[in-house]
Amino acid sequence: MLSETLAADLRALLGDSAEVRDDEAARKSATKDFSWVSPIIHNTIPRTLPDVVVTVRTVEAVRTLARFAHERRIPLTARGKGTSNYGQIIPLARGIMVDFHELSGDLVLDDDGVVHGLPGTTWRDLFAFLEDTGREPAMFPTTLNSTLAGYVAGGAGGPGSIEHGFNHEGFVQMLTLVPVTADAEPVTLRYPDTTPHVHAFGTTGLFVRVGLQTVPARERTAVFASVPDLDAGAAMALQILQLRPPPQILAVTEPELAALFPEDPGFEPGRTNLRAVVDVANAPVVQEIVERGGGTVTGARPDAVRYLATLINNHTTVRAKAKRPELYHVLVRGNAILGKRALIAEAFEDATVQLEGIRGREGPCLSARILAPHRDDALVHAGMDRLRAEGLEVDSPHSWVVHTDMPPRWAAADRYDPVGLLNPGKLPRE
Repeated sequence: MLSETLAADLRALLGDSAEVRDDEAARKSATKDFSWVSPIIHNTIPRTLPDVVVTVRTVEAVRTLARFAHERRIPLTARGKGTSNYGQIIPLARGIMVDFHELSGDLVLDDDGVVHGLPGTTWRDLFAFLEDTGREPAMFPTTLNSTLAGYVAGGAGGPGSIEHGFNHEGFVQMLTLVPVTADAEPVTLRYPDTTPHVHAFGTTGLFVRVGLQTVPARERTAVFASVPDLDAGAAMALQILQLRPPPQILAVTEPELAALFPEDPGFEPGRTNLRAVVDVANAPVVQEIVERGGGTVTGARPDAVRYLATLINNHTTVRAKAKRPELYHVLVRGNAILGKRALIAEAFEDATVQLEGIRGREGPCLSARILAPHRDDALVHAGMDRLRAEGLEVDSPHSWVVHTDMPPRWAAADRYDPVGLLNPGKLPRE
């Protein structure tokens, strides 16, 4: 078999610098991710098993692998660790799956407040490293066992995005990547040259070191509130977004969705829930805003700060689907969605909504996470088209290819993967 021959060649080439597996269990496991969050992706994405899985342990192993793949014209798909939601790491072509999770550690905080680390380092380890430095990541994923490079290549936002924007907006200050070329000489890029590589699904180079922006650590608390309805919660949220510093996390969740979250004393059954992670000094201001809008603060707990990170972004959908597997979500960016609950109900039958704080073109604003039961793919697309027809910015989580800011991504791929071997099929040219 091709996989057996390829595996033998790679073992001889890489030695102890990598583990090479070609058994079916390893090959199947390496292609599993959380793309079941989207029933459209889960049911329709082409699934191709890699011939081998190579778990790299050194940067030199990555270089050796890149040269080997370039010489033999073998596709490479990079895998980190975490909850990939868009099928980024499901190969569309056979070849080599490169697993980076053992290439970890070597954390350094430089004088500019940029923390540098190897790609397989987990966010949990990064937080532990920064604990006594007085610094914290400007933003982070909702899943702390994700890897640094996995988040850079596949993620977009997270706690901290209200203040600092998305991954590509200056958070990723440095990337060292190995190109898939004859010499595979590592290249170090600094922001803004890092931008085309962020959220590009590993199609522009193999990341072997990342540098992420940190900021001074702040003391925060998690505020829970019960509010009359979604519109009332949105009005409160818009005021909370104007606080300085802005909240790290902000969400307003309708009762039907909040009922799917783990039980917590901060949730009042049957009521719309507002949650915010704010500086301790701003907690009384949040309470005043809530009470003035007809709501009630149901809790303020510093120990719930990390917990609230798991109730925003795609983590929300993961939690909801644990109880209602038929659900899917659609995202609408910006305050233009506010006051349009009737339109949402018209576009998506039996929908429930969570509003989330983000930083948009107009500054801190809200987005809508719409969850509804999946009945038919065509109905999902029709609902998104209905919202777009109203001029709303819809971000579909139901695509497994890169589809934003394409020209600079094409240019980066042409330079660092001229033969087109990295995650083939995920960077369309049309």
